[in-house]
Amino acid sequence: MNTASDILIIGGGVIGLAIAIELKLRGANVTVLSRDFAEAATHAAAGMLAPQAEAIADPALLELGLKSRMLYPNWAQKIEEISGLSTGYWTCGILAPSYERPKPENLEIRSSSSPALWLDRTAVHHAQPGLSSEVIGGFWFPEDAQVDNRALAQALKAAAQTLGVDLREGVMVEAVQQQHGQVTSLKTTAGEWQAEQYVLATGAWSSALLPIPVQPRKGQMLSVRIPSDQANLPLQRVLFGSEVYIVPRQDGRIVIGATSESVGFTPGNTAAGLQKLLAAAIRLYPVLQEFPIEECWWGFRPTTPDEAPILGAGLCQNLTLAVGHHRNGILLAPVTALLIADFLSQQQSTPLLQSFSWERFYTSAEATASPSIKSVSNSAQPSADSNGRLNSNSIDSNTVHSNAMLKQYSTPLDRPEIDTTEPVSNSLDQPLVIAGRSFRSRLMTGTGKYRNFEEMRQSIAASGCEIITVAVRRVQTNAPGHEGLAEALDWKKLWMLPNTAGCKTAEEAIRVARLGREMAKLLGQEDNNFVKLEVIPDAKYLLPDPIGTLEAAEQLVKEGFAVLPYINADPLLAQRLEAVGCATVMPLGSPIGSGQGIKNEANIQIIIENANIPVVVDAGIGAPSEAAQAMEMGADALLINTAIAQAQNPALMGRAMGMAAEAGRLAYLAGRIPVKTYASASSPLTGTIAP
Repeated sequence: MNTASDILIIGGGVIGLAIAIELKLRGANVTVLSRDFAEAATHAAAGMLAPQAEAIADPALLELGLKSRMLYPNWAQKIEEISGLSTGYWTCGILAPSYERPKPENLEIRSSSSPALWLDRTAVHHAQPGLSSEVIGGFWFPEDAQVDNRALAQALKAAAQTLGVDLREGVMVEAVQQQHGQVTSLKTTAGEWQAEQYVLATGAWSSALLPIPVQPRKGQMLSVRIPSDQANLPLQRVLFGSEVYIVPRQDGRIVIGATSESVGFTPGNTAAGLQKLLAAAIRLYPVLQEFPIEECWWGFRPTTPDEAPILGAGLCQNLTLAVGHHRNGILLAPVTALLIADFLSQQQSTPLLQSFSWERFYTSAEATASPSIKSVSNSAQPSADSNGRLNSNSIDSNTVHSNAMLKQYSTPLDRPEIDTTEPVSNSLDQPLVIAGRSFRSRLMTGTGKYRNFEEMRQSIAASGCEIITVAVRRVQTNAPGHEGLAEALDWKKLWMLPNTAGCKTAEEAIRVARLGREMAKLLGQEDNNFVKLEVIPDAKYLLPDPIGTLEAAEQLVKEGFAVLPYINADPLLAQRLEAVGCATVMPLGSPIGSGQGIKNEANIQIIIENANIPVVVDAGIGAPSEAAQAMEMGADALLINTAIAQAQNPALMGRAMGMAAEAGRLAYLAGRIPVKTYASASSPLTGTIAP
């Protein structure tokens, strides 16, 4: 049995090798098992780095692609320096010719991740001579690029070997052996292998090892060769058509691809597949018909149902997933390596990584019913939905769980001690999850109205909160009490929730939200896309504008924000905001800073019952009893600022509010007794001693 590695990566394609190199550079001892480096999906790629040209609709996937494209220049240079080989990285830009003019709304969408430029007929033919006369315009994406996929694969392999990664080719993994939620070893054709951590990067073959929704999607490709008598390359940039892409290489090859066929692992090129590619390519760029065909090949892309990758924590505690990249494996290699290495070193997910969790393919009911993915520590919990809310049919199971616990701990000496250094609810509850990011504390606090920074820091620490909301406008303008606020807190330990306080219109809120995202980046939270959305034109009662809030939320969601909207306790508005993609809804308990407590309990209760996203009660809470009340109703979290900041002893009140949030949550999970009209004796009425 082999036990030499800290981390064992299953799969030797571009993704597996990129992760191995990143981990090795961080000091890890890494082994890569690959049954055949030549079989990887790399060979079904053309090497386009085209997050914009592909017009990716999923905001999270687009963000992932843009971030990876940004990393590529330095990443490719690093690989080339280590390996001594070229990756073929070429910032040639991508031109997307069109046979018809896009609709105005599509022009706006394609231009949203600027720079992107629509070229009319004259401009597009000037930009690329030789295009078909049918082309009437096209989009120009100057920051999209390409890499030679085969050269990259060889450079990655050489870099891994140079760094001392243990590459084992010809080793087929036959089984992932598990016990008690842990991978214990890998059964392979070369014996058993063990490591502390395992990374699955097996591409289209992943579902053969684990029940992961990744299937092969066959892609056929071919290349032609520019005649040697042509001194200059006739094609200087990638052509991304509606039915075909044409990728020039600097060595005189032109790659044409690719079909997309759900035919399993059926090998080989077909006449129909190649004919379809050639017809589409010649229609777009007729010059190709004169060039000799050099090569034809095929490969298998790893495709998930939503064509986005599966990244991050796996079904076992020491198993990490990096599979299902579909047609974007080459593009996403740098960012995947970075995210997976960060995850393995910090054991903490990020909102971006959470967007690609395997759990998105399974409903909460399925997850609850499946013993293979059910956490052992949850076995004594009431059944709950994905937000941690009790199911209406959970009473009988609660009784069973309670009896089991009583039987297990039959004497006082058998009862486990409670670790008071962690919130009690952590041992009985799931974390609070917002936009894929997990938090232990269900209390959020703010930074306003404190008498000084020291009181603010003490209160935040005492409360145990992890999310701190910050008014972007006040920080940007150094408003009184906010000078130096960005430096006053340790943003490596706290998660910033920029808010749009002071905005009276949707347009203002959208603009300030963008500033907030940049502010978070400047403070080191590169992946922070959170925004607390406030649109408040009313100066007297500070009530949010429902129409402006909905308008701003729709736009910000399109731009990739995790939107946490502050709203009146309006159940219908809450449903609309959830439908447009908001990460939470935040109904007010009573007007901001009023300390009136929960004045609209019935409406908040309706919102909680109908929401499939976290419900955060925000504003109006004045005392810990009111905080506990909100949590007992089933709220997922609280946001409290004034009641803490303006207390005579803010730190003490912060601690009280944190404890109240935990107590209320535990009470909700425990389930209160029904209210009865008459008394019910606590002591039994049978078996008593006769008077």
